[in-house]
Amino acid sequence: MSVFHVDTTDTTALIRLEGELTIADAAALQVALRTALRRPRELVLEPAALARIDIAALQVLLAAIRSAPSFRVAPSPAPAWTAALERYALGAAFAST
Repeated sequence: MSVFHVDTTDTTALIRLEGELTIADAAALQVALRTALRRPRELVLEPAALARIDIAALQVLLAAIRSAPSFRVAPSPAPAWTAALERYALGAAFAST
């Protein structure tokens, strides 16, 4: 079972995060994000079903948001998302543009 799903439209790349997203998933996530962002698209992160995320996966997501023309985090992220951003002091980095 995948811990992330990528859905794209002409203008948006929606990344749904669920379960435990760790270093074991980081390389596949990076490839999926690079593919989704080949065209300029808004990046939308939806971490509502996330149970855990580690720093490797956060680094991949951070690189992706820096390459996207705009990004946002969908409302109501999972407590695991909020806790990880606090733990690694990344709240400002993931503040929506």
